[in-house]
Amino acid sequence: MKNKRIIFSITGIVGIILILMGVFVFNNSDQDMISGLCFGIGGACAVLGVGSLIQSLMVSPLEDEEIKRKKDIEIKDERNTSIREKSGYMVSRIMNYFLFAYTLFLIFMKAELIFIILAVALILLQLILIIYYSNYYSKKM
Repeated sequence: MKNKRIIFSITGIVGIILILMGVFVFNNSDQDMISGLCFGIGGACAVLGVGSLIQSLMVSPLEDEEIKRKKDIEIKDERNTSIREKSGYMVSRIMNYFLFAYTLFLIFMKAELIFIILAVALILLQLILIIYYSNYYSKKM
């Protein structure tokens, strides 16, 4: 646990240093992209490092192990697995309709052909993946 806290602290410090570099070192208009990159990556590192450090300080190692054990049980539970599978299937079906409507929208708006072809390719890719994984899991189970 102590090693994790050190890693979280280092991540937070690196994030703060990157933010400061983005603000003070790369402040020319020629270096806007580098400044934005430092600011974005630094912000993410700082938030993740500090947040993980605070969580590791608030949760004891015994509680952490108990939480991991409960999470493993929840993931492997058949009822939860069935719920995730059914919800994923329904989301896939609904997204298929949205992709189809988006493709029609692009056609009616007379968008460039490349965008229409990409939208149709997504629909076809989804259909191919559904067929492939249906066959795969029907043979596996």
